[in-house]
Amino acid sequence: MKRIVVTAFISIASLSLFAQTGNLGDNPEECKKNLSLYTDYLTQKVYKDAYKFWVEAVKVCPEYNANLYDNGIYIMNKLKKGASAERQNSLSDSIVWAYEQSIKLFGDNPKINENYGADLIKLGKISKGVEVMKKSIDSANGQTRASSIYYYSNALAVLKNKEKMDCEVLVNEYDRLSTIISMNEGQNGYDKAQDAVDKFLGPCLTCDKLLPVIEKKFEQAKTDDNLRSKVLNTLKKRECTDNEMFKTLIVIDVEKNPSAEGYEGLAQMYLQEGSNSKAITYYDKAIDMTEDAAKKESMLINTAKILLSKGNRSKAGDYANEALKLNSSNGDAYLIKASIIASSACGTSRFDDQAINWAAYDMAAKAKSLDSSVASQASKDMSRYQARFPEKGDVFAQGLQTGQAYKTCNGYSTTVK
Repeated sequence: MKRIVVTAFISIASLSLFAQTGNLGDNPEECKKNLSLYTDYLTQKVYKDAYKFWVEAVKVCPEYNANLYDNGIYIMNKLKKGASAERQNSLSDSIVWAYEQSIKLFGDNPKINENYGADLIKLGKISKGVEVMKKSIDSANGQTRASSIYYYSNALAVLKNKEKMDCEVLVNEYDRLSTIISMNEGQNGYDKAQDAVDKFLGPCLTCDKLLPVIEKKFEQAKTDDNLRSKVLNTLKKRECTDNEMFKTLIVIDVEKNPSAEGYEGLAQMYLQEGSNSKAITYYDKAIDMTEDAAKKESMLINTAKILLSKGNRSKAGDYANEALKLNSSNGDAYLIKASIIASSACGTSRFDDQAINWAAYDMAAKAKSLDSSVASQASKDMSRYQARFPEKGDVFAQGLQTGQAYKTCNGYSTTVK
């Protein structure tokens, strides 16, 4: 990532020496001369000469102002580019000295700590850089630069890989950095900062580590729409959805922002955990809201299957019929109806109850002929129904012949088989 130059550094080009105020030291004229020379060369981007007179200025009037050290750090970072390894090392040490001297003389603040922390990390002084950067973030009120978030999250990952930092720390920092990014959403660079946070800190975000962090925000997230959205997105991204906090928050979110997709998602969630009655409730809401015929058809079938599994055959049949109104070739609907027929016990004799399997067989065969996607299941169902047909002797005893029309006790027209 390209180094983002601090605005204070860039503005030096237009800086007027006499607009600066500070302690000119014991030799004011010599101080003014060196200040003038280094700023002139800096304005012209002649960094080598600017550095030479900057060093003299620091010697003559070291307590001039904090901006003197900011400018020197900027100059030295420029000189490092293309310099020999030995020269780079020397300049790196000088950069660290300049930061420490500035803080010693003029105190620290979030911005200088942010710059210092980022430079320390880039210089390979990872532990110290993280310490200083964290201090800046703690007091910056969400104003940390996107580039600094990148360097900081990368440095945290380096320390974790070296076993110098626990995952719990990274999880907490992930949460905090993501919040800062959200505060600056839409500004240049913060989308890439989130990518960096996900990349570098994401491996630590296992559910067992993440959920205790989420728990601290749980009550607030119930009523805070923005926070709830962020929490849900984090849990989804890390695939931590099999917990009561996620379920509670997603229900609140969907009920506050109802949509067919949202209700269908809730239905599927409850279906997976075996809460069939809740699944049906939300499928019904989704069906009522959806305008997509194919989706409505699918949800009708899913609801019918749930009802069938609960033994509510009549209601399951209603949903299957609604699906057939949308698509008369829906094989699942015919298989559901076949199962309902076969499960009936409407007759007054064993023969009556076996004969209904002829009608069930017909319905499964229709599913197979109309919908290739259910052909395999239809064949299995047909074999199962066939095994339950009345015995030939029983058919003969009823005075019936193969192929003869027959109406089952539950009112279906079929043929003797």
